[in-house]
Amino acid sequence: MRTYEEYSEWLQAHLKQLEVEGVRIFKLSTTEREEFKRCRRRWDFASLSRQGLEPKRPAHALWFGTGIHLGLEKYYGENLDPSKVFREWGSQEIERLRAAQGFLWVEEINAFEETIDLGCKMLENYVAWAQERDPQDFVEVIYTEKEFQVPVRDLQGNIARFTDAGGQVWEIHLVGRLDMIVRDSLDRIWLQDHKTSKDKLDPEILIHNDQMVVYLWAAQEIFQVPFAGAFYNVLRKKLPTVPRVLANGRGLSQDKNIDTTYEVYYNAIVENGFDPEDYSEILEHLKSKPNTFFQREKVRKNQHEIRMAGAMLYLEAVDMLNSPFIYPNKTWDCKWDCDFAKLCLSIDRGDDTAWMLEHLYQKRTPEEGSVYNRERTDE
Repeated sequence: MRTYEEYSEWLQAHLKQLEVEGVRIFKLSTTEREEFKRCRRRWDFASLSRQGLEPKRPAHALWFGTGIHLGLEKYYGENLDPSKVFREWGSQEIERLRAAQGFLWVEEINAFEETIDLGCKMLENYVAWAQERDPQDFVEVIYTEKEFQVPVRDLQGNIARFTDAGGQVWEIHLVGRLDMIVRDSLDRIWLQDHKTSKDKLDPEILIHNDQMVVYLWAAQEIFQVPFAGAFYNVLRKKLPTVPRVLANGRGLSQDKNIDTTYEVYYNAIVENGFDPEDYSEILEHLKSKPNTFFQREKVRKNQHEIRMAGAMLYLEAVDMLNSPFIYPNKTWDCKWDCDFAKLCLSIDRGDDTAWMLEHLYQKRTPEEGSVYNRERTDE
């Protein structure tokens, strides 16, 4: 297995050679691929190869997911308390957003602080769950949070290049970040991808996830070993419900439909001074019930699937580089899944969009502060 450091050394030498040859690099990311296929206008706004815009205030889901990833990176990579990491990061982000936007309303600050509290508690609960679950899935964490840049290959297996109408030669590179690489007890290598979600994710949907099979292709290019597939490590964006005290104050509700865990229910019994023996039935029910707040799904991919994903990258990149027509693709989802929805409507109405562009958007950068620096992995 080639190490990440050995690959990085090869890549740096390759990039220097491209610079000598005058070859430019077209960086293809999963976010860019998704936006190009979702809506050409949205892609034109956001792509670093086009206008390169992003909202000054990021969508809450993306912001939240970035902090969760950081907490898990520090937990698995440095054995730090992910909850403390998340809280410190969240406080710094509020200040960064205040500076970028000029101000934040009290309501906005309160909303961010509530989100920080949620993330901290989620990560506290995750650690308790993971300490029991992790040994069942893997015996070694090989790497955490590794950014990558991998040359895409054409249909003949050569590093892909494209010459545009002006004669400029481009080399196509896939860029992204691998959350975790682990080894199981059978010496198989897996990617592990962290996600946050409002609800449990359907394994059938995960099987069709395009991003992960592409990342498996990139990982195999880097490490030069076959990967067995990926673990989807899902953290639900909700805390277990604390059982309510009955109106007469003499006990707790024993509704078996309560969305909670054994530990939370048991702690509520003790904290309220009740006898756990009186709640043996619901405690047994909760103990036998799978934890609905964390989910880890194993998705296998064979080598043919991984090779096909690599081939599709080349075709997508050529479409992007080949001066595509720009037009919107409006759907019911625009309101919640697009950072440019209001700007798009203004363009269609013929409004003056200069104010919106100046005050609501900024140029993207490859720096950590950019809200688009991390792929959109959260729902």
